[in-house]
Amino acid sequence: MPLLANKHKKLSLIKIAGLTLVLASFLLVPNLIVWAQVEDSAEDTEQAVAESNEGNSEADLSEEESLNELNRELAEKKQTIEELQKKTELYQNNIKLKRQEALTLEGQMQLIDLQVSQTENDIETVKAEMDKLEIELDALDITISEKDQELGYRKTILADYIRLIDEQDQLGYLEIFIGKQSFSEFFDDLRYTQDLQNDVSAALVSLKEAKQQLEAQQADKQNKKDELNELSNKLSESIVNLEDQKEYKTVLLEETKESEETFSLLLDEALKEQQSAEGEIGYLESKVRNKLEEGGIDLDIEAVLMWPVSPLKGISAYFHDPTYPYRRLFEHPAIDIPASQGTDIRVAESGYVARAKNAGLGYSYIMVVHNNELSTVYGHVSRIDVVEDEYVVRGQVIGAVGGTPGTPGAGRLTTGPHLHFEVRSGGIPVNPLDYLP
Repeated sequence: MPLLANKHKKLSLIKIAGLTLVLASFLLVPNLIVWAQVEDSAEDTEQAVAESNEGNSEADLSEEESLNELNRELAEKKQTIEELQKKTELYQNNIKLKRQEALTLEGQMQLIDLQVSQTENDIETVKAEMDKLEIELDALDITISEKDQELGYRKTILADYIRLIDEQDQLGYLEIFIGKQSFSEFFDDLRYTQDLQNDVSAALVSLKEAKQQLEAQQADKQNKKDELNELSNKLSESIVNLEDQKEYKTVLLEETKESEETFSLLLDEALKEQQSAEGEIGYLESKVRNKLEEGGIDLDIEAVLMWPVSPLKGISAYFHDPTYPYRRLFEHPAIDIPASQGTDIRVAESGYVARAKNAGLGYSYIMVVHNNELSTVYGHVSRIDVVEDEYVVRGQVIGAVGGTPGTPGAGRLTTGPHLHFEVRSGGIPVNPLDYLP
């Protein structure tokens, strides 16, 4: 009898030890058990998402067809832009040749016609580029919508994982163990644990990548919108330039009455106007510098001048430009910066106003003397906001852009609104680009 009791006692101890071992296993790998519990529910969630995707298959197909159509339109627009760019190059080459003949009325008329044609071509190019951007924006809207839906699906799956894990966390380890039918079921669950962990980790990585792609596409969309706005502004400016060029042709024909002789007289007047300005600028600079020295005034100056108007439209004529149409009469002592009529002109550096000449419909200009033997000249101004001997600070508005034919300050034979910007060192014209950023 004692032997039998001892035997039962030993079996009970073995069972207790076995139960303790199992419970200890639960305590050592609680997270693994939790992941095992969510496997079936996760599969259900993925199945639901798959069914939802199937339900939206027709809509997805429609979006894919729309995207394909947009890509075809985009390819056509790109080809159109390439053809227009080739025309632009042709016009530019012809304009360079015609500038050499611009000292005759016929040559000037042909040059204007070429410039008008190039501007019209530029307008068509900008319109095509705007259409291209609109197509790209439409395609991005579709892509962003698809990526947004994908992000939603991935968030749903991950949310289900988190919810079920939270539910399992509410159960005690003993409750989980008791819920198992057998030890083999418990150990079968453990075999899936690593796979489940890998699946959840992959889901997190995939969600992060999908979010990053969506954010990149949204940023790309904003960039394209900004580019579209810039093109819209460029289109407006090109249309204004076109009207200015046509107006110049009309004014020139009226002034010359289609006479080569009259055109020659206009050239003579333009030359005299230029020579008068040159002589006046040289004399006034010397006079103002002597006055400053006598007063003991020392001007500070930055190493680099600032742009008096924005150079976004480029430069239409360079310093001593070999293609300048009137080069056979005089060198071009400045750079011409295209800008809309009435655009504010800001002084490139602090200094004293040596001249603020209002010549009516003739050539009006402002001259400012700086330190280090430098001075700047702003020509074809339509408005003057300063007076002579006034001290001006870097960036201060001193006047407004002119140059439109027949308007105040434009002078003779100007071809459209722009700023004639000179930099002089010791009274001698130097290349402004050597002093600008």
